[in-house]
Amino acid sequence: MSAPVLAIGSIALDTIRMPGGKVYKDVAGGSCTYFIHGAGFFVPVRVVGVVGEDFPKKYLDGFRKCGADLAGLRILPGKTFQWHGTYQKDMNNRNTDALHFGVFETFDPVLPEKFRASKYVFLACSQPELQNRALDQLAGSPLAVCDTIEVYIGNDRPALDRVIRRCQGMIVNDREARLISGEDNLVKAASALVRKYRLRFMALKKGEHGGLLATREGVFPFPAYPLAKVADPTGAGDCFAGGFMGRLARTGGRLDLKNLKRACADATAVASYACEGVSHSALLRTAPADIGKRAADFVRMTRLG
Repeated sequence: MSAPVLAIGSIALDTIRMPGGKVYKDVAGGSCTYFIHGAGFFVPVRVVGVVGEDFPKKYLDGFRKCGADLAGLRILPGKTFQWHGTYQKDMNNRNTDALHFGVFETFDPVLPEKFRASKYVFLACSQPELQNRALDQLAGSPLAVCDTIEVYIGNDRPALDRVIRRCQGMIVNDREARLISGEDNLVKAASALVRKYRLRFMALKKGEHGGLLATREGVFPFPAYPLAKVADPTGAGDCFAGGFMGRLARTGGRLDLKNLKRACADATAVASYACEGVSHSALLRTAPADIGKRAADFVRMTRLG
């Protein structure tokens, strides 16, 4: 059986307003939620996070259905972290209307003893100090990959730099890559980040425009999977990260270029399914075989000549 991936980060309840005014209230969200469902197609996921007493049992059952080990998930008195957002007509842009941190405001990532020897670790979005604290608890030299967001790049840069230097890979979006690297050109940004932090790889996400895979061998672009209709793009980037890390864990952590490219294909397939339903609903009705088929279709689509 493949080794599990340890995921550390936010679990939330989202309220999403769609173009036209339709609202989905208190649906499962947060970076860890989407990562769990994305990686769960490939390997089990160990979860470290926190929710309030208001977090619905059906979502916890959904995590378990994905094969998640919730020994590191704390349920505390109080409210779960909430994000409220509104999408624009083209679904490429959204506004954050409100953030209520609830119990996540005092989140302290304490790893259960059995999690500390994890070979594969994903540090989803949370304060860099907390990401470093989680890394301090790990034994050995795991394959660690991090994500971050704009506010931490601007406000906690020294701690974030330490996180990145302790990781072998990074998965961020195009704006975050520009801010961290100081480069406007994305090819230069990706190359600079690999070089500066001595990363083995980084995946740079560009939403509907696909992304870039950067390694010490160069920069390799990949498109998004073409969808005629997008129901909800929330969490697609975290699903991408889950699919990417799941593939790496399932293949023994191989970081050769061929396997990294295939990880991009699998991750793109997972992210595309996430966009076909609100919250994680489409992922719940998707089977691992569906992911494999769509990833194979994606590889055929993108092969030129």
